[in-house]
Amino acid sequence: MPWGVWGFMSGVLFLQGPLGPFFARCARHFSAQGVETHKINFNGGDRYYGWADHCVDYTGGPAGWPEYLYGYLRRNHIRAVVVYGDCRYYHREARAVCKQLGIVFWAFEEGYLRPDFVTLEQGGVNAFSGVDWTRDAIEQYRPHGRKSPLKVGMTFWQRAWFAICYYVAARILSYRFPNYRHHRPRTWWQEAGCWLRSFYRKGLYRISERRFTEALLRNHSGKYFLYPLQTADDFQIREHSDVDSLQASIGEVIASFAGHAAETDVLVIKHHPMDRGFCHYGKLIRRKAREHGVGERVVYCHDLHLPTLLDHAKGLVTVNSTVGISALLHGVPTITLGRALYDIAGLTHQGELADFWQHPQPVDIELFRAFRTYLYELTQLDGSFFRRMDFTVEQVFARMMPVLESQAAPGEDAAAGESEPLAA
Repeated sequence: MPWGVWGFMSGVLFLQGPLGPFFARCARHFSAQGVETHKINFNGGDRYYGWADHCVDYTGGPAGWPEYLYGYLRRNHIRAVVVYGDCRYYHREARAVCKQLGIVFWAFEEGYLRPDFVTLEQGGVNAFSGVDWTRDAIEQYRPHGRKSPLKVGMTFWQRAWFAICYYVAARILSYRFPNYRHHRPRTWWQEAGCWLRSFYRKGLYRISERRFTEALLRNHSGKYFLYPLQTADDFQIREHSDVDSLQASIGEVIASFAGHAAETDVLVIKHHPMDRGFCHYGKLIRRKAREHGVGERVVYCHDLHLPTLLDHAKGLVTVNSTVGISALLHGVPTITLGRALYDIAGLTHQGELADFWQHPQPVDIELFRAFRTYLYELTQLDGSFFRRMDFTVEQVFARMMPVLESQAAPGEDAAAGESEPLAA
């Protein structure tokens, strides 16, 4: 039996997705299943990778976006809006408009569990998550017994290629979108150049750091704290913490380590792999370590095997990275400096950073097992945005479809039998 007035269930709107064709794959699958799909493009990269039954370009300024979206959702009887990342300006405003109209807002993000998962939640992700993350909710949850069937592996090369194509297309079609405001403060050629530099550095660090892990474990196993950096543009830092910048955070962590950690301890600062070509903190770290008299006890590294580092770490410091969840999985005492959904008594250190160096609170392993199952079953999908995409798309459809079937589109009853032209 056909969906909706025109033979489709109306309608799902896709905004900006992860770099690459993932949202286009989702739209094609939804359309093939009888769901009318829409896509709004904000730049040439969105258009290059975009696909839907109805695609339009938004060429107005940021200030006019909420009103434009409000009208678009009403005219086209949209049931759900789908985005990647809920903190970008256009997506943050879309979230507010959806709340006003009672439309389901779905947000994707990188998997809370890495690397074989993606995150999909209603209402928002990370600190905007609508899931109840209290200890009582976790302990009272009854698992469904869902199992993860897929191993995706690393996706660096796919990400890099998709990113280069996206930013080149954005530059070529920039005349079409003169008012677009990107969420990263770099031009298209700077983005492309950073990804090319990332290729070079990946090979360089593979050679220069090939013996680093062996030396670290031989000399400091169980006596080092790991501080994995997040990306410089991470909205987790900008929106969900009181940290001014990664640079400021690095200075604060080194100062605290110098003042309170045991003299035999070492601080290992690990660069984020996706930020490899965008920034480098070597000079800053060396200067701060010298200023605080711990130049020989603070080391900076890049592409070392994270699970191995966690197996031998004394503790982990993070602002709110999902690496914190990996640390808990390995039973490593962890402290968060920002707001994180896993910052729960029994999982993370609940005191001050100064106390953490000497007396890190241990991980309640049973609570973590319950937490991981709760997290996996309520927020995670098996798959990747960059590999095995068709498998992932099927998981997305299965997660969203029951909600779509129960959701009435705004104005649908009043506008039944009527149609308006798509806004362009």
